[in-house]
Amino acid sequence: MNILEQKIVTTRKDHHCFGCARKVFKGSKMQAITTVDGGDISRNYWCATCQEYWSRYMQDGDLIGYGELKSEDSERWEALRNELEIDFS
Repeated sequence: MNILEQKIVTTRKDHHCFGCARKVFKGSKMQAITTVDGGDISRNYWCATCQEYWSRYMQDGDLIGYGELKSEDSERWEALRNELEIDFS
């Protein structure tokens, strides 16, 4: 798999984060990653928590499936989410 493009975008519609599978609402900042794998081009969106999780705990070349950052290490993922996301409720 090769990365063609990687950038921060403000979403124009709702998306699900590839790393944690949470729904992220339109108007949110997400990292959009466009990849090519065997001739297939795809674009995935990553929330800020999963971006930071990846940079802290994963290595180049690591592969994950949809939602696995959260499902495979929920305790550490939740701790990082609590550190990064402000709850205004």
